[in-house]
Amino acid sequence: MTKTYLNHISLGAISFTMILFALISEHVFGLVPCSLCLIQRYPHIFVVFSSVWLIFSRRQTFFMYPLNTLVMAFSITLASYHVGVEQGIFQGPQSCSSSNLSLVSDKSAEALLQDILNTSVVRCNDVTWYFMHLSMATWNLILSTGLFIGWTVSSLRFFQFFRSKSFSK
Repeated sequence: MTKTYLNHISLGAISFTMILFALISEHVFGLVPCSLCLIQRYPHIFVVFSSVWLIFSRRQTFFMYPLNTLVMAFSITLASYHVGVEQGIFQGPQSCSSSNLSLVSDKSAEALLQDILNTSVVRCNDVTWYFMHLSMATWNLILSTGLFIGWTVSSLRFFQFFRSKSFSK
């Protein structure tokens, strides 16, 4: 059981590091994320919170391990789509959003128009950063695949422990 416990701590830490890296690249280095980049953060945020919950929860709930596995499968799907958009395989979202716009209800139509015209829109097929000739979406795909494998192994270990514990009674 200790290995399973250490597995979800390390898997949650990897997702946390990925979110932290994305936030640092956005707020420190000024890399503005596209709408797909922002959506790809949600599975990792969920895994971080569920990992923290698993760490501090006194009882181990068996549904969290396969749930995190499914969330990582969803993350792989999102990252695969984004990589496909970057490579021109898929057409990206028709509308892009920017997080720089102020609250719409507080501004006049002219002020909103000026905000829209002055805000640069980040397209999902434009790669703004590479590491080892791979984009952030590609790195997310690689790491999400590794996390999927890790959560699958962690789920199997937990089920083996749970089954051996229930049959030994």
